[in-house]
Amino acid sequence: MTTEKARVLVVDDEEMARESLRDWLAEEGCAVEAVPDGASAIRRVGEEAWAVLLVDLKMPGIDGLQVLAEARRLQPEASVVIMTAYASVDTAVQAMKLGAYDYLVKPFEPEELSLMVRKILDQQALRRENIALRKAL
Repeated sequence: MTTEKARVLVVDDEEMARESLRDWLAEEGCAVEAVPDGASAIRRVGEEAWAVLLVDLKMPGIDGLQVLAEARRLQPEASVVIMTAYASVDTAVQAMKLGAYDYLVKPFEPEELSLMVRKILDQQALRRENIALRKAL
C-alpha cells in the first residue's frame, strides 16, 4: 500500500518536531498538515477527514489523551498514534484504552514511523475492501 494522498494530521507543540514529522511524511507521499495544539487538532478533525493522527501526549491546554478521545468520537475510522518523550505504563495503557492505534516513545526513527503509517493505511484499505465486498454480496 502506498502512502500517497493519505491524509495525516501531526499535532505537536514543539515546532521542530512538528515540522520534521510533517516534512518526513510529505516526502513519503502523504498529504500532511501540522498543528501546534490540541484545540487546533480537534477543530481540524471536526472539519476534515484524516486517515492518521500523530498526537503528542504532553501539550499545554488540551493534552494528547483529550485529543485522542475527541478524535475517536468525531472520526472513529481514523487511527491515532500517541507520541511522547515522557513514557509511562500508565499513560500507554490509558491511551490504548481510549482507542489509540499505538504509542511511540520519542525520539524514534523516522523509518519506524513510516512503517507504522504504511501498516495503518494497509489495514484501513483492507477494512474498506471488506466492507465493499460485504455490500456486494
